[in-house]
Amino acid sequence: MLNQLTRLSITREPEQSIRQSARILASLLTVCAMFCSQACAETPQSLRVKFVNVADSTQGFSEFSQFPAINNRGAVAFVAQTDVEQEVVKWDHHNLTIMASTTDARFGLFTDDAVINTSGVVGFRALLTTGRRATGIFTSDGLTTKTIVDSTEQGLSGPSMGAPSLNASGTVAFQASKTGLASTIIFTGNGGALTPVLDIVNSNFTSFGAVAINRTGQIVFQGLQKDKTRGIFVLAPTGDETEKSGSTSPGSFSLIDIIDTHNPDFFDFGDPVINDAGVVADLAGVTAGAEIFSGNEKSLTARTTPGNGLFIDFEHPSINNRGAVAFSAFEANGGLGIFVELTGKASPVAILQTGDQLFGSTVTAVTVGRFAFNDHLWLAFGYELQDGRSGIAVASLQSDQDEKSDHEEDGEN
Repeated sequence: MLNQLTRLSITREPEQSIRQSARILASLLTVCAMFCSQACAETPQSLRVKFVNVADSTQGFSEFSQFPAINNRGAVAFVAQTDVEQEVVKWDHHNLTIMASTTDARFGLFTDDAVINTSGVVGFRALLTTGRRATGIFTSDGLTTKTIVDSTEQGLSGPSMGAPSLNASGTVAFQASKTGLASTIIFTGNGGALTPVLDIVNSNFTSFGAVAINRTGQIVFQGLQKDKTRGIFVLAPTGDETEKSGSTSPGSFSLIDIIDTHNPDFFDFGDPVINDAGVVADLAGVTAGAEIFSGNEKSLTARTTPGNGLFIDFEHPSINNRGAVAFSAFEANGGLGIFVELTGKASPVAILQTGDQLFGSTVTAVTVGRFAFNDHLWLAFGYELQDGRSGIAVASLQSDQDEKSDHEEDGEN
């Protein structure tokens, strides 16, 4: 069945190719511009994928998070385990920096959802040692660690606290329930008092799922409504000052219904993401199976074709500011793979699959998270290999034409 998918030629080059590829990819990015209209050109006929190893289990790490995050500068955030501690780590091309560690007496365990913004600030969620089932969300620039929320101090239920999302201004969005589960709220915060943005007590919702926030403070979330319909919704800030700051305050947003189960073709949704243009991407259960989709309040676009016999299920997708999406999939042949869809249609291409060669061994597992695909088409992912190694890597996409142009500019004719 895999011959029905477009396959990409794969090369392996030194790590510095990632640093050079922003200029190489400049023309490639124009083919996948898909802002609110989601109009874009066809995928280039010939693409290359270059892989760079970020960190692996030969470097003193024994386990890695499945869902690393990447920013537009190519820095990667992930969680890793050593023999004696667990760490939140940032890779910045040549350097690995420990952003947080369980050697800090506050932290008992880090969850698998580290995030990173354009400035290189890393956000993470941790189970705390300071109280029974206490949980917190923090950000770190490598020098200072900022507490965004501590469930014990703010009267929230630690187990109910959702994964963080972090935008360019450093604002974190997440959902959590008050102690005793009296109310569930979507919050934003940046180190000061939390801002309750949407509360089930005074809304049409009975619960919230995962949330994500973009540069302008738009927040996408999965919500269950009082009539039992489930959907994907966006809280859009109103007012110039709110949009400039990338934060929100109560009553300063409008609610947009992107898609819900009043549409009989949809019955379930995953963890959504949103780009800076307000385009949302998510996984949906549909009558023909499952699909990856993107869209806004005006229209939705299927980015995979349900019922074509290729895929059984998906992990949540990433979407970049060009509207390109990346996702991992469970394939009908029993394999796992990571894919990208660049055209704004339903033409995913395989980047890496189980059985492929990577770093001198055979891939046995690959995973992609919600914030894994940047605007330069660099994709951060987790991998496991047949020889027992595991790790975090980055794949960069480029076209033959762009590579040739770059060589010519450098005098390498």
